[in-house]
Amino acid sequence: MAYTTREIKDRVAVGDDIFIVEDLGNNRIRLIPAPTQVLEPGTPVNKALLQPIEDELGRLSSTNIYMQLDDFINSGEIETAQIAGIKNSLYRGKNLGTSYTPEQQSQVASGKFLDLWVGDYWTINGTTYRIAAFNYYYNTGDSRLTTNHVTLVPDRVVADLLTMNPSSTTEGGYVGSEMYTTGLDQTKTKIHADFPGRVLTHRRWLSNATSNGAASDGAWYDSDVELMNEAMVYGSVVNGKGGLYNIGVEKSQLPLFSLSPALAIRWSTGWWLRDVCSAERFAYVDMDGRANVRGAAGITGVRPVFSIF
Repeated sequence: MAYTTREIKDRVAVGDDIFIVEDLGNNRIRLIPAPTQVLEPGTPVNKALLQPIEDELGRLSSTNIYMQLDDFINSGEIETAQIAGIKNSLYRGKNLGTSYTPEQQSQVASGKFLDLWVGDYWTINGTTYRIAAFNYYYNTGDSRLTTNHVTLVPDRVVADLLTMNPSSTTEGGYVGSEMYTTGLDQTKTKIHADFPGRVLTHRRWLSNATSNGAASDGAWYDSDVELMNEAMVYGSVVNGKGGLYNIGVEKSQLPLFSLSPALAIRWSTGWWLRDVCSAERFAYVDMDGRANVRGAAGITGVRPVFSIF
């Protein structure tokens, strides 16, 4: 409950140093205040004044910054559209349980995202899914997305040793790759099973053609689970060739990797990104942390991005 502020007033009087002396006998006296004029009696300093202050200070000292911010968000003092910005600015890393609960779904739907922060995670059927951003895709797409959502990234690769293409080519861009057409099927099945009915399908701009070793065209596609691009991981293009065709609407770094860059590095294996880097190579995050490239027929891990609502 928010603390209710009160107006504290000073006493204003003329002759506060004037007293009447009452003789009580036995060498005792009583001093009775006898000011000439009292303009404002002031706020009495007593338990009624001090106890609420003490109680609020105690509450604040026992409440962490995340709870205090959630209280502020829930107070109605800011617009809902501003909340995602607050949520995307602070990493917590709390275990949210083993399922996406109805209460959590309600918080996401409301756009308040109470008790949800970047870095928080669910561990479902052996996979840890970590919150990477709030409303990352809001207002994007040729059909504007206005559904409140949370974007997730698994802590580790969910499928090892897959190729982008069986032959070492980037022809057809990301959409023309075997990874896009069939390679992600097992991963998508698992994610939909772990978040039944809550995986968001929205419109993404994806590359579908190449020229001279660069992505050269793209289009809008219905999308649920995809590979990330370089901008989402590093905050900029590193090796990708083709500008907007590789980037699409995912043009900024995910807050997860901005606030905790170490989470981009998985020493067990590297993982594919969808950026076309040459006629034969796609981008990938190396297991030692390098922003690297790999031949499309090479094998490495799959660490997708998706959103829930």
